[in-house]
Amino acid sequence: MTYNLVPEEFNILVSSDPLNGARNRTADGSSFSVQLNTPIQIPASAKHIHVSVPNSTIWNVVPNIIEGVNDTMYISENANNYVIVIPQGLYDLPSLNNAINVQLENEGALTDPSILTLVAEESTQKVIIKANYTGVSIDFRPDDTFRDILGFDARVVGPSTLAPENFRADNVARFNVLEYFKIHSDIVPMGIQQNEDFDQTIAQIQISALPGSQIIDAPFLPAKSEASYLAGTKKKAIRFWLTDQRNKLVNTNGEYYSARITIAYLLPEHIA
Repeated sequence: MTYNLVPEEFNILVSSDPLNGARNRTADGSSFSVQLNTPIQIPASAKHIHVSVPNSTIWNVVPNIIEGVNDTMYISENANNYVIVIPQGLYDLPSLNNAINVQLENEGALTDPSILTLVAEESTQKVIIKANYTGVSIDFRPDDTFRDILGFDARVVGPSTLAPENFRADNVARFNVLEYFKIHSDIVPMGIQQNEDFDQTIAQIQISALPGSQIIDAPFLPAKSEASYLAGTKKKAIRFWLTDQRNKLVNTNGEYYSARITIAYLLPEHIA
């Protein structure tokens, strides 16, 4: 008896939006589960079962400044002390510079010019803090500062003895905390291998949109993850989670992400 292997596939649209059926969504928006009314049921005779993600959408809004984590700057100008708290969000250098000076102005600090200015040194990829008055210092020792983003070590910068005076960061700035996203799911036992490890990754999403914009990912050849265990089983509940390149859960900043999941397999068909 001979047979052909006929290609078959099963598609699911999933979204982290509770209005679209997402359940058990975590507070940071990174993880959710779906409960299928019609379970995935792959025939026991199916061969070469694999899972892929032909397309997905993710908002590029993962904050690099997080409330209560790294949102504070401690600034002194002679006898005046200011504790500046920046709203959670995704910042580049100009927007962070503006946010700092808005908060300083709200605190009654000097504004013409402002106490300090953040300047990009393009050739070294470092940030320069320009103190516009004498007696200006910034304390980066507390853990809740955003010193890592600006590239400063845990130390006091200043006080300035000149007006203006420039202070170069110790390290390269790290505004881009994300290199790429990874979508994970328990629909696969192992997923895509990263170096020596498997962590149930089903898709790698490159950062292809500007901050505040939506990434629309549709690879020409989506990566395939082996899922032979699905043969002859029913799967009704599936969990998904979104991480950065180091498998750290990301904060989606109130936005939702979605994906189309394809389960493809070959089904034997007797011909004689």
